[in-house]
Amino acid sequence: MRGLRVVGDYALEFLVITLLVALSAVTILPFIPMLVGVTAFFGNEMGTRRFKDIFTAIGANWKILIFYTLFQLVIILFPVLNIYFFNTHPEHMSYFVLAVSYIALVVGVVFLATAPTVIANMNVNFFQLLRNSIMMVFGSWWRSLVSLAIIAGIVAMIIYYPYPIVLTLYAAPLVNAYLMKENFYHLKAKALGTSVYELKKKQKEDDYLDEKGQIKPIDDNGDKK
Repeated sequence: MRGLRVVGDYALEFLVITLLVALSAVTILPFIPMLVGVTAFFGNEMGTRRFKDIFTAIGANWKILIFYTLFQLVIILFPVLNIYFFNTHPEHMSYFVLAVSYIALVVGVVFLATAPTVIANMNVNFFQLLRNSIMMVFGSWWRSLVSLAIIAGIVAMIIYYPYPIVLTLYAAPLVNAYLMKENFYHLKAKALGTSVYELKKKQKEDDYLDEKGQIKPIDDNGDKK
């Protein structure tokens, strides 16, 4: 029975997250805030995360999300449109604009992979967000490369063959959130002079225990008071 419940939980997550991300992508402007909310959602363990965590994260970070959304749309959307236009209208090709578009797209992919985790876990202003997002890449080279490859692959699909994109709307944010959260833990542990294990242990204790070491009470909604 427990196995069926776990399968049901993942199936419900898949449907809800896919629908929310798809709707936000179609309407464009809500996509970046939704990505941050979904990243915060996936940052919690399976048994503790709730769909309202998505909107709580968006509401708690709405100020920085205004600036980050505009920045990300400019550095991702316009290069994608330029590349798509040149691919479909080669007679109007401008290699300089195309090169600038690809450079901007690479930068946009880096921030698209790293910035949502920074926003979901840190209280930063816009310039701190840019700096810390770059630092996230150095948490682990292999995790960063995998994450960037996933995001870059999705952007390439959007440009060249967008039809299967709906199948990635759950898995890609899930994997990216996990990889970047691990990078975040490694950088934070290094800054604090401790281990990732001790850091995670301390965080779990803070989540479930109050300052007296007692288990935090649960309210009617299933949240810790």
